[in-house]
Amino acid sequence: MRAITFYRRAEKKLSQVSDEIERAEFYYKISEVFYHMKQTHMSMYYVKLAYDTYTANSTYVIREINCLTVVAGNYIDLKTHEKALVHFENTLKIARSLGNDSMVTKALLNVGCCHNDMGQYDKAVSFFHSAVEVGEKIKAKELIQAYYDLALIYLRKGERETGVSFFEKSLEYVQFFEDALFGRVLNVLKALYIDLGDREHVLCAMNELRNAAGFPYLEELALEAAEFYNRLERLDDSVYFYRQMIDAQKQIRRGDGLYEF
Repeated sequence: MRAITFYRRAEKKLSQVSDEIERAEFYYKISEVFYHMKQTHMSMYYVKLAYDTYTANSTYVIREINCLTVVAGNYIDLKTHEKALVHFENTLKIARSLGNDSMVTKALLNVGCCHNDMGQYDKAVSFFHSAVEVGEKIKAKELIQAYYDLALIYLRKGERETGVSFFEKSLEYVQFFEDALFGRVLNVLKALYIDLGDREHVLCAMNELRNAAGFPYLEELALEAAEFYNRLERLDDSVYFYRQMIDAQKQIRRGDGLYEF
């Protein structure tokens, strides 16, 4: 990943930067890059540097929330969801204290996603609905994700009518925000759960996600497809999509050797 190469080159000159907030901003940005590359420990190292600076300056509360969100995301990648949940709940508390509907929507969505990953679907649905309630007031872009997650939960449960209604709401906001990437995500969900397509139909939709931005979604959706076919006892198809998931994971980590020290 070229971004890492440039960040590491810039880091060598960071000692010349006297403003500690500028240094914190640099550390936060590089922690995000490492997070998206699943380089969890590197991400944690840099986000801690940024967080320590922001918490020492009371005027940077939103930056503090952003750091905690990266920390929680890294804990999810480490499969320690209980630790992630603590940080997501903390960001929700801070966002509510600020009265910032945008930050509250994001925090509610993150708490819901964490419960969802933990298999606590009733709690997840409750937080997704809360995110929708706040997000609809300000037409937050997070509505795309909230409605998508609600659609997936209900479609997975076999409650087709409810699932399709949430799918259509997610699609409505995809079109409103002109979010082409998430449109491709919805195409996979449609192929799998609404069209009940065969392997090739689902794979064709997934192939549209084979790029740097799409691989994290492809990883999740390939696992969803594998589990979907496993429930149907179509084991060959299930194994096929497990392999697609593993390939996506490899693609995400391909940046490992592309930065210079």
